[in-house]
Amino acid sequence: METVCLPHRPAHVWVTGCFMVAMSLGNQDSRAQGYWPTADTAEWACRLCPEQSQRDGRVTAGVGHVSDSSAKFGDYTGLDESGPYWLGELEVRTRNEQGTYAEAQAKNLGLDSRQVRLLYGEQGRYDIGFEYQQIPHFVAEQARTPFLGAGTQVLTLPANWERASTTQGMSQLNPSLKRFFPTLERETYGLNAGARRNDRWDYSVDFRRTEQQGTRLQGASFLNTAVVLPIGVDRVTERMDARLSYREDRWYLQAAYHGSQFDNNADSVIWDNPFSPLAEGGDRGRLAQEPGNDFHQLVLSGRWQPGRLLQTSGRLAVGRLRQDEAFLPATINPWVGDVNQPALSLDGRVDTLNGQVRALIQPGSALSVVAELYYDDRDNRTPRLEFTPVRSDLAVAPTQFNRPYSFERAGSKLRADLKTGSGTTVSAGLSRETMERSFQETEKTSTTDYWGEVRTALTKMLDVRLKGGQERRRFVEHYRPLDDLVPGENPLLRRYHLGERDRDQVRASVNYLPRDWMTLSVSLDYAKDDYFNTRIGLTEARDRSHSLDVSVRPTENLSLYAFATRQRIDSDQAGSDNFSTPDWTGHQQDQVDTFGVGIEREALLDGLDVGLDYGYSYGRGVIEMETRANAAPFPDLKTHLSRLELFARYQWSEPLSLGLSFGVEHYRSADFFIDAVAPDTVANLLASGQQSPRYSVQFGQVSLTYQFW
Repeated sequence: METVCLPHRPAHVWVTGCFMVAMSLGNQDSRAQGYWPTADTAEWACRLCPEQSQRDGRVTAGVGHVSDSSAKFGDYTGLDESGPYWLGELEVRTRNEQGTYAEAQAKNLGLDSRQVRLLYGEQGRYDIGFEYQQIPHFVAEQARTPFLGAGTQVLTLPANWERASTTQGMSQLNPSLKRFFPTLERETYGLNAGARRNDRWDYSVDFRRTEQQGTRLQGASFLNTAVVLPIGVDRVTERMDARLSYREDRWYLQAAYHGSQFDNNADSVIWDNPFSPLAEGGDRGRLAQEPGNDFHQLVLSGRWQPGRLLQTSGRLAVGRLRQDEAFLPATINPWVGDVNQPALSLDGRVDTLNGQVRALIQPGSALSVVAELYYDDRDNRTPRLEFTPVRSDLAVAPTQFNRPYSFERAGSKLRADLKTGSGTTVSAGLSRETMERSFQETEKTSTTDYWGEVRTALTKMLDVRLKGGQERRRFVEHYRPLDDLVPGENPLLRRYHLGERDRDQVRASVNYLPRDWMTLSVSLDYAKDDYFNTRIGLTEARDRSHSLDVSVRPTENLSLYAFATRQRIDSDQAGSDNFSTPDWTGHQQDQVDTFGVGIEREALLDGLDVGLDYGYSYGRGVIEMETRANAAPFPDLKTHLSRLELFARYQWSEPLSLGLSFGVEHYRSADFFIDAVAPDTVANLLASGQQSPRYSVQFGQVSLTYQFW
């Protein structure tokens, strides 16, 4: 017999409650003694009460092997090099009768994608934790460069380098090319602590420091010549979140602080110009990198439920962003001369204000209404000054003003859900938003969105959901080209994120349960964007996708699944070569097909579980152009990915199990932006020579897992 205690209460409350129930039963037993048979409580157990004392742990050790080296295959996983690697995992949890607990987790200890997590605390009182995570990211494959010092802030050319006006004329280019591996490594350290008092007060602090180092690719130019540079990365981002909350039965209030600081230790890169200088001093340039900045925000949020019919919540946030790194000199070319600037730094400052209130009204069990108001203000208070640009460290350009961008967004949403007696829910929603901007082509737009949805259970085995809606974005202020851009904008151009747009959306899904052991799901999504007043720019886009999912569990030990999806996106845009009416059009079609199957058989033999997973994805991008010159079509963009993985688990003994896995992954891609573009293919571009990733890798691992406690 079991004693069942209701959930959603602190552990010590349930422990006390169960103990009182047991004492009460005991008293009743003593009072009833002599009249009724005495209950035997020796086998009683509280099924829903948290366990008061428990320990469990497991440690996994093994070895794996990768057949071939591939940066793409090892992206984010650390499996980029061929050969063996060792793996180790640890997971330990302990909890005593006083509610004190400790956890330790470690994953991928033999790889560059390792993770470590430690946690210690006492239930209902406090906890403190530490996290460490390392993630590798491989930027490109087969990259080459003639520069010395790749990955640093000073890139020089070999002493015997001979400059030329084209890459074909650089006699020392091929002998100087060296292979390099642009890789970024991110390490994150985290500390967090929390405390609770009297079931009313909660305190928590979370701090994270992320260090990113490595090499990435970035383009640089001297007017009409360009080069891809291997630039060093050395950045640090620190974030802190602190929260204080208080709760009563009917209301809840929380105050929070969020802060972040970004420091770039590699604030610029100086590089030798491999081309013949176009003017005196044009043999060396400098590029500024992302400046350091910080952000601070205070947030007050809460919830109030005065009665069963009404629930309310709200949020108010005030923030400030600052960027005041000292400007680098406008040029390092001594022949340009002194260039006076109006300030030594940007003194950038943006104040933010966000607010939201929401109310849920439930006049009855069948009807609920949600109303919401929100406001979002980004006030850029950076001084507007007149600067003197220096183009490519060669020539002084006409002075220009910086354009500190601000916006103000306000809106409202209304949603109603009505449940009928036949298991059908009818929903409808309406929202309206206005957005005002500064230093943009249109100062104000309005967007209206309305939708309807029906969710119904036609039978106990069949659920159907159908949703449709329309969104309308219109100009409140007329669209005008910016008058201070050089070169100027075509007056017929409409930027897609500002232009007037009609969006129609339909979504349908069916969930069918023909048997207790079978689930079938079908879904369809369609969206169409019509930029009806755009003559230059994006004019129309369509997004269609449909999917099928099947899962089957015919016996207790056997489960199978299969899925297939197709997504197709079509977009049309128009342009003008002669800064007038449209004289060319482009159509892009992107389609991605994905399917996968899997099977798992438990207890195939005594203690042996086996399984298989297979997935395939094919993506194709087609670009068709209609121009006056009948230009040659672009090659298609293609990506193939297939992965087969077999796995088995054998329970050798009660604490010891053996794990085996083997997989094959094939990847092929074609990208005409980089394929067949050697460092000297383009006359005025010294490229990196990187190619689209292609690999075929076999991988496997053997591991032993020992469970203790």
